[in-house]
Amino acid sequence: MLSADPKDPESLLSAIRAQAAQGWTPKVVVPLNDWTVDSANAVNRALGLGGLTVDAVNNARNKHAMKRALLDADVRTPRSLLVQSEEELSEALDAIGLPVVIKPYDFGGSGGVVLATTREEAVAGLAESKAVIAQYGSSFNILGDKYLVEQFVDSDDEVSVEVLCGDGRARVLAVTEKYLSPRPWFAETAHLVPSHRTEDPELNDLAVRACVALGIDRGLAHVEIKFAADGTPWVIEVAARPGGDGIMDQVERAYALNPYRVHVGSYLGEDLFDVVAAAEPVRTSAIAFLKAREGRIRDVREGKPLPPEVRSLNISAKSGDLSQSAKNWSNREGLVELDWDRLFDEKTSLPVDVAKELADQIFVVDEAAGE
Repeated sequence: MLSADPKDPESLLSAIRAQAAQGWTPKVVVPLNDWTVDSANAVNRALGLGGLTVDAVNNARNKHAMKRALLDADVRTPRSLLVQSEEELSEALDAIGLPVVIKPYDFGGSGGVVLATTREEAVAGLAESKAVIAQYGSSFNILGDKYLVEQFVDSDDEVSVEVLCGDGRARVLAVTEKYLSPRPWFAETAHLVPSHRTEDPELNDLAVRACVALGIDRGLAHVEIKFAADGTPWVIEVAARPGGDGIMDQVERAYALNPYRVHVGSYLGEDLFDVVAAAEPVRTSAIAFLKAREGRIRDVREGKPLPPEVRSLNISAKSGDLSQSAKNWSNREGLVELDWDRLFDEKTSLPVDVAKELADQIFVVDEAAGE
């Protein structure tokens, strides 16, 4: 256990060198979330341990650079422009047209991501996105000084794809069905593994080509893809790390394979493509987030019998908390994990239905007390 700031490579190097004096040296540093992709690979380069290249890290963390790299490789992704001011926002709207999605170019977790269908909504959306960065930017060690204005793929059908990456090649491990909060926000309310789209060849090919285009040559990558009304898949974002939000737990339960074992093994130089190719889902697993009605939570009622598909339940809200609209990861009151001993051949609403039923049972809300 090192006492260091995982987002600061100099802090990490100092702690590692102190351990080296006692005979302990790392084989490799493995990033597990967006905030450590840069620092982990900076440490790897400094110590001669390999890791991702500077370009691959920049492509994965800077969404503007990501879009350029995808387009240069003819990977289908929405058109976007980088802005800082309302004046540049207006010029971007002239070029792209409405509706658009506005988001920070180097953040995650759906933070500051807003849909705008009018110019007035776009101005308000940019202000909201800036407010989110002002609140959370320093905690996550991001600049948040620029914002992406992106063509909107008008659909609520979205998946994420976990892809094992190698040197110039990649292979899909799992596809997760995603569930989103009502517009104009894009908070993730549930994830289900495996998606009924798991064997879609066009989807898998697009995810693989996206990872190769960004130069991700080791570990798991997390590719977010939306489907247009005509069924065409579009790459929205790619992250050079395993999926978050409990998705990896669901992958492990559905496939009886630990995806972190694959991710870490890849960074250690193991060829695990045959392992991924042989992985088959044996059940369906999901995680859904509890969302109380908007207002002041007056009481939290526990102890009622749970549906048989519930594997675990975690309540994070307490009496007196204010429940707000589901804008991003910070507006959740808990989570529930679910299992079914079958695979679904079409999209099911069960994860969000169960989570809503449980939230309505658990949280007593004084809706008039909302602020």
